[in-house]
Amino acid sequence: MKYLLFISTLIVLGQSLSTQLSQKPTCFLVNSPEENSNLTVNYIVSGLDEIQTDVFIRKKDGEILTKVQNTKDGKIREILKDKDNYYVCFQSRDKSYKMVSFDFDIEGVDKEYAQTEQFEYMSKELQKTQKNFQNIYRNQHWMSDRENAHAIILDQTEKSVQWCAVIKVGVLIVISISQIYIVYNYFKDKDLNGQV
Repeated sequence: MKYLLFISTLIVLGQSLSTQLSQKPTCFLVNSPEENSNLTVNYIVSGLDEIQTDVFIRKKDGEILTKVQNTKDGKIREILKDKDNYYVCFQSRDKSYKMVSFDFDIEGVDKEYAQTEQFEYMSKELQKTQKNFQNIYRNQHWMSDRENAHAIILDQTEKSVQWCAVIKVGVLIVISISQIYIVYNYFKDKDLNGQV
């Protein structure tokens, strides 16, 4: 009974609930705070064969006020004429697994979904998040600039190494040719036939 009272309190406050459906009706207590209250039930069924679902509103004596058959989502509205307890029921028409998510709204019951303190806290958290994103953005740009500078330095270093290698090969070729030329000219005028 305490569990049912807790659920009915949540329902009156307009909270969204979910439950698993079976072939036996699953009912939730709704207390009408005044006569001619307008009850609205929004629901959506998920699972296997969702269309095999019945939704109805009944009085505590069992009289069914409204019933919707073979539906998987929608909205039911009913005027609760008396100041009394009513039941909103969901029932599966087969044995397939189904879940229903729903919420109730009774016209005339004031609900405050968010308070000023919550918005102030959210504002502070959003400001912190914005600062963190700005820091990340600056760090990314700094890393990008650093990578571009490193790429330019690497390109210049590669060109310097290539020119240095070309100059060294050129110097080695000039030294080799000059050595061959000197050795050739040294032995060109010598007669080496009779000396051993």
